[in-house]
Amino acid sequence: MTVRRDFLKRAVATILLQPVAGAAQAMDRAPHRSGTVQSVLGPLGASRLGFTLAHEHIADAPDILDRWAGGGRDELVGRAVALLKGIKAAGVETVVDLTTYDVARDIRFLQAVSRGSGLTMIAATGQRFFPPQSARVAMPSRTVEGLAEFFQGEIEQGIDGTAVKAGVIKIGVVAQHASALEEVGLRAGARASRKTGVPMRIHAKAADRAGEGIALILEDEGIDPARVSFDHSDDSGRMDYFLGLARRGYCLGMDHVHRGLDAAFTPSFERRVECIRQLADAGFAGNIFLSQDAEFGGALLPPEKREWRETIDPAQGMLFVPLTLIPRLLQIGVSQDAVHAMTVRNPRRFFSLA
Repeated sequence: MTVRRDFLKRAVATILLQPVAGAAQAMDRAPHRSGTVQSVLGPLGASRLGFTLAHEHIADAPDILDRWAGGGRDELVGRAVALLKGIKAAGVETVVDLTTYDVARDIRFLQAVSRGSGLTMIAATGQRFFPPQSARVAMPSRTVEGLAEFFQGEIEQGIDGTAVKAGVIKIGVVAQHASALEEVGLRAGARASRKTGVPMRIHAKAADRAGEGIALILEDEGIDPARVSFDHSDDSGRMDYFLGLARRGYCLGMDHVHRGLDAAFTPSFERRVECIRQLADAGFAGNIFLSQDAEFGGALLPPEKREWRETIDPAQGMLFVPLTLIPRLLQIGVSQDAVHAMTVRNPRRFFSLA
């Protein structure tokens, strides 16, 4: 384990230390913001983010506690800190938690494990709109104006009675076309983003090209496409879909790549990796994020109680990107500079307050 960790740390460090290439990619041609990012431990300079996993789930502690058979919350925090220290030791510096209030977000848990592990963490406001989970908690409002005000409050005042402020807005859209209520959420998120400078990440059904319709709603609200990432995009495997969004300025979260290892999921791992390579070759490395969409808390549970996605790649978990995905990208010809853009420069720019 120690040998593998040392190797991984050196590999990630090599990527982190790559200089910005003269022929910077697509969106990366613009000057970097030297701005501030809102973490759960307070504001910090964007240059301190380092290697960033931009779509994960750490703070779903209440849901995990429902299935926890051990020593309760304190033991859960302790085990989480121990595992997260290993992730940090491997070279990951920042994790973005996209768990929203309606699906068991626990902001105090997230703050505790960030402080204990030394990992920078960014919390999300927003709404996932996933039945039945989202139905457990009443929506603060069903109007665009009211929901935007709620999001803005979590960004500017704090979350759940704490001083912890959200640094990103996450909206989940379940199907190909946004429902009327999901459209309320998208418009509210766009308005809160424009008012606060906080970016948006969208759960979108890429296999059905959902990003195309969602983009029209966001553009009607006047949002800057560069402040929006369509996550789970690699579930598509269609280059025309990717290029259509990227050419309009949107970002693409490639965070389900590990699911391609399972025959039950399409596209395959190799197709997902090849699409990332083609996008980089086309000059769009500056539009891409790499992550895993992990339910981190599941790794703390006995195997029989884990969620299905924790069983796809239980050995690597949140280290799949640096341990498997990045080496494969480099092997098929993606440059270290492009990987550095996807994991360091793009998050630094994207999460800086506009």
